[in-house]
Amino acid sequence: MLQALPNFGTVVAIRFRNVSENVTDEDEKCRPWYMSGGTQRPLPAAKSPKSGRRMALLWPEEDPGSDRITNQLMFVPPSLSAVESSGQRLKKILMYYGLGRWFPLKPGRDMFREARCPVDTCSITLDQNQTADADAIVYHHRFAQPRHPRPSRQVRSLHLLFWGFHWKSRSNAQS
Repeated sequence: MLQALPNFGTVVAIRFRNVSENVTDEDEKCRPWYMSGGTQRPLPAAKSPKSGRRMALLWPEEDPGSDRITNQLMFVPPSLSAVESSGQRLKKILMYYGLGRWFPLKPGRDMFREARCPVDTCSITLDQNQTADADAIVYHHRFAQPRHPRPSRQVRSLHLLFWGFHWKSRSNAQS
């Protein structure tokens, strides 16, 4: 188990908890849905009474220096039930270079339902012809500039599994 230690400046110390240490029932109850044995489920996000917009901080510029990944995984849009009941369009996620080693991920909506994702109104596609219509595009290890301008609602994500120094070295070698 990972346990975060106090943050002293920009270096964060992490220690591994001995697996033989007892995990209490309380630990199990506090784990979020996306962790093994996790049961804590997110609730729909609160809206600002003034603006009507979500109050959750999900993007880097909204809460600099925070762990927004946890915020994102525990986020449910305020109007999710309205989306489901109205039959609105599913959020389309384009895996730009296909699924490759992303096994057991598969196209469609089933993966979200099988994983009991709190937001299962998404669908995975592999069709690059849907680039302009995708709500999110996930690039794996390399980025390709699409042939269309990015719609304001579209999110693009680059998934890297190697550390930044390696990436910088690769970038310098390719320039």
